[in-house]
Amino acid sequence: MAGLYEIWQRAEVWRRLDVLSGFIAMCVAGDDEARRRLAQLVAGADAALSSSPPDLEVASEYLHELIWWADTEWADHPYRPVEARPDEADRQTRDYAKDLRHAALSASARDEMGRIELSLEVRFLALCRQPGLDCRIRQDIFYVAGRAAMALDLGHLEAAEREIRRMEQVGAVEPRESRCG
Repeated sequence: MAGLYEIWQRAEVWRRLDVLSGFIAMCVAGDDEARRRLAQLVAGADAALSSSPPDLEVASEYLHELIWWADTEWADHPYRPVEARPDEADRQTRDYAKDLRHAALSASARDEMGRIELSLEVRFLALCRQPGLDCRIRQDIFYVAGRAAMALDLGHLEAAEREIRRMEQVGAVEPRESRCG
C-alpha cells in the first residue's frame, strides 16, 4: 500500500489539476483544438498519478503546463482560480487524500472504519450536549475527537478507538459552571 506522504502528494497534485482543468475547460468550451489539448494534458497527468508507483514528477509537469497555459491565456480572467490559502489547500488536499486512502482499503477495513467513525460522531455529539461542561473540558473533547478523526484518516483504527475512549474519559469529568465567555 502507498505511503501516507505519497498519498498526500498525489492528492495535492490531483486537487490542483481538478481545479485548474475545470477552469480551462470552461474557457475553451468552443475550441475543439484547445479541448483536445486539455484532454491530453489531463489524461497524461491522470495516467502518471494512477501508475504503480505513481509518477509524481511527470504528473507535476503536466500540471505546470496547465498552470503556464492559464497564466498565459487567462491571467486577468475574473474567475481564474488562485491558489488557496495554506489552511484551505490542506483541507481540500485532505479530502482528496482520504478518498485515495479509502480506495486502497479492503471492504472489511472500510466497514470497520465506518463503524468507528459513526461511534466517534455519536459519542462526540453526546459529550458536547452535556449541560454545564467547563470550557476547557469542551476544548479537550474537541481536541481528542480531532485526534480520533485524524487516526481514521490515516487508517489507524486502533488509535482511533483509543482516542474515542480517551475522549469519553475527558468528558466524564464532573460538569461545573462554564467559564467560557
